[in-house]
Amino acid sequence: MRVEIKLRPVGDNPILPFNYNYEVYRQIVDKVSLVDPELARKIEVSSVDLLTFSRILIRKRELLPEVGMRILSDSVSLYVSSHSPGIITAMVEGFILNPTMRIGETDFVAEDVKPLREPEIKNTAMFSTLSPIVVRTVKFSNGRMKIWDLYPSEPTFFDKFRKVVLLRYTELYGTTPEDSSFSIDVIKFKPVRILVADTYYRGSLMVFRYTGSEEIAKFAYDLGFGEKTKYGFGMVKVINEK
Repeated sequence: MRVEIKLRPVGDNPILPFNYNYEVYRQIVDKVSLVDPELARKIEVSSVDLLTFSRILIRKRELLPEVGMRILSDSVSLYVSSHSPGIITAMVEGFILNPTMRIGETDFVAEDVKPLREPEIKNTAMFSTLSPIVVRTVKFSNGRMKIWDLYPSEPTFFDKFRKVVLLRYTELYGTTPEDSSFSIDVIKFKPVRILVADTYYRGSLMVFRYTGSEEIAKFAYDLGFGEKTKYGFGMVKVINEK
């Protein structure tokens, strides 16, 4: 289930910082907590990420290299998705109770929250990311283990990508999908680096063709591809190739 939240910036000079993922995550959880504190706690402590969200989409903006982006449009959009209608419903009700958000030094008011029509997802689909996909592995360096973020240009990316998606599915549903075979063909990608709380993550904005299990495709559409999706990574949209 997926919704679009239209946010109106408040003030004469609204600026969106570059690294806002953790603030958005915290405020989504806070909205859920207004309605269902136990569900909000579950989102925080679950070993499986139970939601994902997009980058904040700004139609008209001015880049301020040392600060962020000055918002020049009347509103911005945020997409939030989950496999759980309960999470989305609680979040929407939370926005109704308290429609404000603060990101960096800018306040926003939610002017509209609306559900989005679910696309038809088959065993072949073209996806474009709405937020970067993060895939990580462990490497040994100087006798110590180090977390290493992978890009599609690295051969190990694809094997790890597949393992992460299957592991998340199995952890969530307690069983493997009937069809667990799938592959992706990356058409293009752009590397990005984002600070979440006190940790930097390297991820990839990309366009890719997916082939294989419909179960996996629908799962990833709801909850994102890759890792750390609750922090605003891995959300995709379907591209119509016609």
